[in-house]
Amino acid sequence: MLSTHRFTVLAGMIGMVNLLWLSAGTAEMKFASEEVAATAKTPKVAEALAARKKLDEAFSAQDAEAVAALFADDLIVNSPRNQVSRKEAVLGLFKAGRMNYEAADETVEALDLRDDLVVIMGGEVIKPKAGTANPDAGKTVSRRFTDVWRKDSDGKWRLTIRQATITSVQ
Repeated sequence: MLSTHRFTVLAGMIGMVNLLWLSAGTAEMKFASEEVAATAKTPKVAEALAARKKLDEAFSAQDAEAVAALFADDLIVNSPRNQVSRKEAVLGLFKAGRMNYEAADETVEALDLRDDLVVIMGGEVIKPKAGTANPDAGKTVSRRFTDVWRKDSDGKWRLTIRQATITSVQ
């Protein structure tokens, strides 16, 4: 049985990237397999996952300053709507209030450590709140994702690359 985790997610608006995060809060992290759960316990991977949890909490609190601090200066996002955007554009959309989900579940299927990079891969299911600017508001959206977190020279982990692809909308 695959376990899911309520988590932070990115999605795109038609014609532009839009950052979407849960406002439902955080939950205990779960993984798709014992192998992935074991990898999550390695020190650098655990540190990156802790930073990701902080990002989730910052989005839940709608704290733009905390969100910005957890994004790498060179953040690049390839959104599910096939738009590429950098940090300032993503933060602009966050500050504009275009991120409002009823729910989001994530299945972490792979974790990979590469020097000072941690790659997180899996699937996510989100439900944008009805009545929002999201074109999929009120629907259930499934997608595949890849996140890359980097430990910067100041010792802090930051999201540096994000990619997500919509696989279905119901």
